[in-house]
Amino acid sequence: MIAAPMSKKFILRYCGKGAKPSNAVARVKACEDVKLLDDSSPRMLLVEGPKQAVEALAGTMSDWVVSAERTVKLPNPRPQIRSKRAA
Repeated sequence: MIAAPMSKKFILRYCGKGAKPSNAVARVKACEDVKLLDDSSPRMLLVEGPKQAVEALAGTMSDWVVSAERTVKLPNPRPQIRSKRAA
């Protein structure tokens, strides 16, 4: 059994002038290996797919940069005071 390449989420960021071109969004939607998750930002796209496929797609479009999605764990909004143990 051959395992499929691991899919990850990536951010495609448009570095040109103005908003992202609609033809680039259409190109991402047409790509079979890459799934468009969110295009609500005026200059960025959230996509999911194998790293090589996303980088290859970005390489065919000028003024686009790829970066892996990173998540940040938020601190506990309600920290508790630790009780001291009797020694």
